[in-house]
This record gives sequence, C-alpha cells and structure tokens, in this order.
Amino acid sequence: MKKSRILPLALAAATRLAALAPSLAAQSDAASLTAAKVTVAELTPPSPGTTPRPPAAIRSLEGKSLQIDGSSALQPFFLNAAKYFDQGMKTNTTAIANGSGNGLKDVEAGSVKIGMSDFFAEESSNPSAFTDLVDHRVAVVAFTLVVSKDISDTVTNLTTKQIVDIYTGNVTNWAQLGGPNESITVVNRPLASGTRATFKKYVLGGATENAGMTLQQDTTGAVATAINSGQGAIGYVATGFVLNPQFADIFPICIDGYGATAANINSGTYRFWSFEHAYTKGRPERNSVEQAFLDYVVRPEVQKTLLPALGYLQVSELTKKALETHPAPAK
Repeated sequence: MKKSRILPLALAAATRLAALAPSLAAQSDAASLTAAKVTVAELTPPSPGTTPRPPAAIRSLEGKSLQIDGSSALQPFFLNAAKYFDQGMKTNTTAIANGSGNGLKDVEAGSVKIGMSDFFAEESSNPSAFTDLVDHRVAVVAFTLVVSKDISDTVTNLTTKQIVDIYTGNVTNWAQLGGPNESITVVNRPLASGTRATFKKYVLGGATENAGMTLQQDTTGAVATAINSGQGAIGYVATGFVLNPQFADIFPICIDGYGATAANINSGTYRFWSFEHAYTKGRPERNSVEQAFLDYVVRPEVQKTLLPALGYLQVSELTKKALETHPAPAK
C-alpha cells in the first residue's frame, strides 16, 4: 500500500520542481544582473588636462594631404591628433571610419596611406592579402557593453553565458534573465567591424550571433546613438563614447563582475579590449606625411594628453598579465 502511494507523491513533487525551475533560474539570473556595477567615472583614465603642441612644420610636407580609413574606435584619437598635426605641418588630414576590415583593404589597395584596425591583419578573414602591411600599434582601446537608460538600474552586470544567450538569440526578453518584462533590442556592428571581431573573440568565445534579431549599425557612434534613444537596448562601444556628453543616456555594465577599467584590464580579469593598429603598406618613406603623422601620434606629450582624455590607454601601460590575454598572432 505504501509503495503505491510513493510513486504518485514522487511524481507530483517532480512536477512541482519542474514548474519552479524556470522561476528559480530567473531569480538566480536576476541576482547576477545587479551583482556588480561600474560608473562612468571609473572608466576615465587619469588625464593631465592639457593639450599637445602642434609639431614643427616640415617645408616639403606643406600643402600635402593624408587619407586614413578604418576603425571607428580609433577614429576619435586620429581626428583629434590630426587637428594639431595639420595646424603645425600645414597639411590636410582626413580620417573616415568604414570599419577595420575596410581600412586594411583600402591601405592595401593604395587608396589611403594609413588603415586603422582594432585587430591584427593576421586575424582578418583573408590574412594572405595583407602580408606586406606594416603594423604600428598606437594605443589601447577598452570596450564596454552598454544598455539604454530605461534598464540601467536593473541591468548593471551580465555573465558571459547571459551575453552569449542574448547575442545568439536564445534570450529575447529581459524577464528571461530576471529583469523587467521588456524585449531586448540588440545593437550590433557589421562583419567588417574590428570591434565586433574583438567582441566575438573575447566575449562570445567565437559563438555566432543571430543576425536576424540584431539592429546593425555601421559605426561605434551609430551604436551609441541607437542605444542612447532606445528601449531595452544593449550594445558595445569604446569607452570613450561613454565619456562623451553627447551620449549621456548610455550606461556601461560589467562582464562577470568586472568593468572596463584600466585596473581590471591590467589584472587580466577584463578581456574586452584591443590594441589600436595603424597599418601602412610597407614602411613609409622617412620624409612622407604618413610617417610624420605616425611619429607625432606616439610622441609622449600626445600619448599622455589626448589618449587619456579620449578614454584610451597607452600600450606602455599594459602589464604582463594584460599582454598574456592578447598575444600577437604568429606571423
């Protein structure tokens, strides 16, 4: 008699536990959504608050033009440096942001003199096409996931698994993670984007995003704009865009409890960052305008003023632990 009652009771208990499982998982996820928080102030590197001096003019370069294309994450640094460079050199420098992949293609084709990239040419989709390019590492950029204002109080941290679930389409509503009952608007970058390649490698672990559920924006600035005016939105930007008052309604969040700070990068606990590369086709001639520009942007006075003011780090600031998380690819 007892045996006949045990089975129904066990089945009933199992049914109740199965029904509770989704809510228990949501409760656990809800706890992780606010397990850590990073503020805009914490993303700001120390800055001396001064500006660099323009370089001394080189008569043979006066009136010459310099065309640059590529990474929208590096563009703010090169645009700001170009103002001082052109002022002193009496040159005309343009830096457009068509994505890292296009930057590599354009400098290889000779349509620009410098190609900006967030990733090594050896890690491109066609590395054999860029074997004659020369890498000049000019800065380090930290990237951060950001969310729109409406969920900024309830989503301040995501685990790697949650991020993968969001970007692969397994999770489409914040309520599935224990957040508000609101659809998730995913803002992504195109395939040519170096920021997207960095995100896929160091955050998604190589997982393929669900392209059908994402809002694609061509530049980092466009991502920031979309999230700034969005609802339930999530995306990723260089930290310099979070520091820009133009995007006051985007909010940085942590990954696995860590924010995009210099300390976390140097401890090896935060990996969503990359070197900023300036590629040239072969080594520039000594007296060329591109060589003069590259010499200028790595001057200590430029590196110590413009980089921190715009949210970048100097390559020389990275610790051994940080460098170990981003080894250079084999040639």
